[in-house]
Amino acid sequence: MLRPGGRIAFYTIHASPGLPEREYQRVLRVRSPGLGTFRRDHIDLLASAGFALVLETDVTAEFLRIAKGWLEGRERYSDQLRAVEGEAEFAAGQAERQRSVEAIAEGLLRRSLFVAEKGR
Repeated sequence: MLRPGGRIAFYTIHASPGLPEREYQRVLRVRSPGLGTFRRDHIDLLASAGFALVLETDVTAEFLRIAKGWLEGRERYSDQLRAVEGEAEFAAGQAERQRSVEAIAEGLLRRSLFVAEKGR
């Protein structure tokens, strides 16, 4: 339980607000690690939970840079990773990472830092 005036902060990966249903369904197929599947906006969700002051900081640009780095780094060491993970697992993981990078680059996926204060 968070007392009145208490604060919470967290990062989350989420669908960009206001996506048409077709694009939202595409986001769900990406299966990005940590992706929240709430259709409602996080600010609305936090407000409905009694948080009075909610701030969102968009860190999607850094998220994209890191996602590309993971994809490229795993490709660079693909021979060693295939030996450990097996061909099928490695290929599936790379395909999933590629879908994530594309969804981020197209503005379908976001990563945000939320800071919220519990109402008094």
